Amino acid sequence: MKNLAFAFTLGAKEKLLDPKLDTCHEVHRKEYGTFPTVTASAPGKVGLLGDYTEFAKGVGISAALSCRLFVTISARTDSIVRFFSREYNERKKTAPTNLKFRKEDRWANHPKGVLASFAQLGVKVDGLDFAVTGDIPQGIGLASSQALCLASALAFNEFFQTGLSVTQLIQMAHKTETLFLGQNSDIGAFFLQAHAREDHLLILDARSYEWERLPFPVAIGELAVINSRVPASSFDSSAARAREECESGLRYLSAGRPSRALRDYSRTELREKVGSLPESARRRSLHVIDEIARTLEARDALAAGDAASVGRLMNRSHESLRDLYEVSCPEIDWLVKRLQESDLVFGARLSGEDSGGCVVALARPDAWRKFRHQTDEYERIFGFKTEVLVSRPSKGALVHQLVQTPLES
Repeated sequence: MKNLAFAFTLGAKEKLLDPKLDTCHEVHRKEYGTFPTVTASAPGKVGLLGDYTEFAKGVGISAALSCRLFVTISARTDSIVRFFSREYNERKKTAPTNLKFRKEDRWANHPKGVLASFAQLGVKVDGLDFAVTGDIPQGIGLASSQALCLASALAFNEFFQTGLSVTQLIQMAHKTETLFLGQNSDIGAFFLQAHAREDHLLILDARSYEWERLPFPVAIGELAVINSRVPASSFDSSAARAREECESGLRYLSAGRPSRALRDYSRTELREKVGSLPESARRRSLHVIDEIARTLEARDALAAGDAASVGRLMNRSHESLRDLYEVSCPEIDWLVKRLQESDLVFGARLSGEDSGGCVVALARPDAWRKFRHQTDEYERIFGFKTEVLVSRPSKGALVHQLVQTPLES
């Protein structure tokens, strides 16, 4: 795996012919009356395997999605900091001397927290205008909030010309989520968003934080994320409980031994604890241990371009998430089963981290057009209208080179 110390430097400017860029620039101009001087973006993220194992120092394989979140900045002549979100159609403002968390500022706390970190580094913060646009679906575990934090860090790094490294930007974005916002956020999503490359997956070891890019198998036409529309509240408590029970299981396993991670134990050691380890903790711990093994096996299959084996491992992962980790639900299971029955689909499973509201699938081209009637049936049975996002693995966070065209008079 590639160590972070040898990672490419975030912040290299890239010029893209992307209509999304035109949109975010026009949003900024319309809101503030001037074009931005800095634009940065970060992608949505989906986990293919191992995305419930980071707390156990596990291994995960993930992909950046084509949906992105853009942030734009321009300077002001006064000392007001203004924030605007196109998606929420909300405006917030503060002073550079008052960069504190306020519950009523909602989404604006993300860039505000990042800006506060720059101020703590000694950067002189004056007035500025900040806008957010994007198309990452929210509330289903596709890392939209992490994208906002990382894109903000990247944009402010460029705006203030502070020259922070990729390591520092990842840590700053993570610090914003955990300390400023008080959220229980893992750091893995930021690594994917920072280091993703087109037509590549990324495998991250959560113990060493070494990472490696793996080519997306040519046999796979696309990956798809299917939003089940099941409320996130249906998953929050079960995912949190599963993690707590795994941590409880670790305490049983490590009693009288030096502190170790759940990753360090085997199925045999779990069997030896039958009777002393609560059964629910044993099952969920078994999922984590098996999932790490599946992820490492999938890494070898990806390196060999073996799409079929990757798909089978994803199918087995979902069975384990459903039966051992117990974080799925009937709606998700129905969608996964229909996908797995298709000859055009290699594999499908629950994804979306703790939000758990979506399914990720790998398939041959044209699979999604033929799957549309299944989503109609799903709506008739469960009453939820799905949203299908089809994508190839996309690029990571970047600063965009601005090409400004004078407005016509």
